Amino acid sequence: MIGFRMTSKNKYSISKLYPLVGGTLFKEFSEIIENLDSLDILIYSFMSMQEKEVLNEINELKKLKKDVILIAGGAHPSGCPEDTLNMGFDHVIIGEGEISLPNLINSIKSGKTSEKIIKGITIENFDNYEKIWPLAPIEITRGCPYNCRFCQTPQIFGKNIRHRSIESIVKIVKTMGDIRFVTPNAFSYGSKTGTKPDIEKLEKLMKSLFEIKKRLFFGTFPSEVRPEFVKFETLDLVNKYCDNRYIHFGAQSGSDEVLKHIRRGHTVSDVINAVETSKECDLIPKVDFIFGFPDETKDQRKESIDLMKYIIKKNGKVHAHYFMPLCGTYFENSTPELLEKETLDILGKMAKKGQITGSWGYQYSKNLE
Repeated sequence: MIGFRMTSKNKYSISKLYPLVGGTLFKEFSEIIENLDSLDILIYSFMSMQEKEVLNEINELKKLKKDVILIAGGAHPSGCPEDTLNMGFDHVIIGEGEISLPNLINSIKSGKTSEKIIKGITIENFDNYEKIWPLAPIEITRGCPYNCRFCQTPQIFGKNIRHRSIESIVKIVKTMGDIRFVTPNAFSYGSKTGTKPDIEKLEKLMKSLFEIKKRLFFGTFPSEVRPEFVKFETLDLVNKYCDNRYIHFGAQSGSDEVLKHIRRGHTVSDVINAVETSKECDLIPKVDFIFGFPDETKDQRKESIDLMKYIIKKNGKVHAHYFMPLCGTYFENSTPELLEKETLDILGKMAKKGQITGSWGYQYSKNLE
């Protein structure tokens, strides 16, 4: 039996791979234990935040059944393949797994020897992979031309941007309910470089989806957009064709010095312009921030808080995170800056008032462990 360990954190990754190889989905670890006797291959996909939890499960599995073959993929294994093998996995797939995972499983089944660390094969044509769960968002773009020092996306999927065709998207959407997407930057769809929006291609996509008469969400969870892409031209398309009243984009910091240090590729002015443009288009801006970047100062954190207060005053929403170094990124060996009591108190009060959401508190406590 082939099994997938599925959680709320990896369900979108699993939704792309499960249809290619089949098997059994295990939403609870106890289900794996109950079926261990018939389990031959178990597949994990996880991020760095889940490393300890996954390690505990692997240790327990190895005690009960040493011959189950464990395969890992996803963000953390792609960034730290050797460390992932040391956790107890037999094989690690780096990057894209749609081709490499079926190939690996076929090799295992035929008794052939396979590499421990397997470089994923880049998919150039998304249209060949249209089988996904009806409730899963559709991945419409891979790759990112930007090189933010905290982000794994360019390391996993590369800098060259690739798009699923409109025809393929429409075909998949017809089998779904609400229409949502996975993409590093929704407004980059159709762009050859990914550095500026292609308004004509965006409208062609949205118009094609609008005609299907289903609820369409674009530039909102589970994807977002970059602030410099928030323009009247792009938001007019959202208002014309889409159902979302939010537009979700990443500021990450209210300090231009920090934005330059993390190589974000935009300025604080871009964020302010995005907020103002959103409001003028009657859309609610929902903005991401990250605290605790390496070498970030108290004064720079105050700049972020001041920008957050400005966004809230404009009736926008704020989603806050605490920096965590991720495998394979420029900052992977960096130490997060501890937050002073004053900053923690301000964030706590804002959270209690419902002014900010996000996992910053949990992430900060995990860093202190």
